[in-house]
Amino acid sequence: MNSAPVPDPRVIIVEDNETLRRELELYLAEEGFAVRGVDSGAQLNEALLAQSADILILDLNLPEEDGLCITKRIRRSLPDLGIIILTARIRSIDRLEGYAAGADVYLTKPTRPGELAAVVRNLFGRLRPDISAQWQLNVAGLTLRSPSGDELKLTGSEARLLTELAFCGQYMDHETLVAKLGDAKKSQKINKARIEVLISRLRIKLGSHVGTGFDVKALRGRGYQLGLPLTVTNLPPK
Repeated sequence: MNSAPVPDPRVIIVEDNETLRRELELYLAEEGFAVRGVDSGAQLNEALLAQSADILILDLNLPEEDGLCITKRIRRSLPDLGIIILTARIRSIDRLEGYAAGADVYLTKPTRPGELAAVVRNLFGRLRPDISAQWQLNVAGLTLRSPSGDELKLTGSEARLLTELAFCGQYMDHETLVAKLGDAKKSQKINKARIEVLISRLRIKLGSHVGTGFDVKALRGRGYQLGLPLTVTNLPPK
């Protein structure tokens, strides 16, 4: 019996140099990979919400949020996503910081596209993490599973809230939550109240699990933060 074919990796390139980004997109697409390119951490979040990925190729020198910060938060929320840092930083201390942040591979520019493609294939073939000991959010399935195996049904709004908080990595302020989850036709006051109700209902669903450390925590004057790391799985397909 023939074994099932191994799928091609789905790749997102985060690079603010448009010329280089498009060159890499074109080469990797010709290699058979499903490739998308973005130029910032914010665009990366939107790309992941639109369609899941297997491999992230990430520059370090990015505007607003640098590549190390992105690596740290993506490693926490998406531990099964392979991270390849591709950067002009060649110092050994930079390499050490990249691996400490959670990168799987650290490459320095210029790297030949053929070598990069080989690294993507190799990394894709060996990433099989065990996430059973963590809280897991199934976005498409609208479920939240605890480490003990309890499964909670979620609404679409609850799943989106948890996804945004997981991707954020630290805390998310009220204004950002309103921008992400609010209704543009409603006032800021109404949207803020609706999000507070959403969080309150989610806490009721969590019930006794809040005592385990997993919770949507309110940070006075700042916003909200997850109490424990959350693994995000089954993001929307294309």
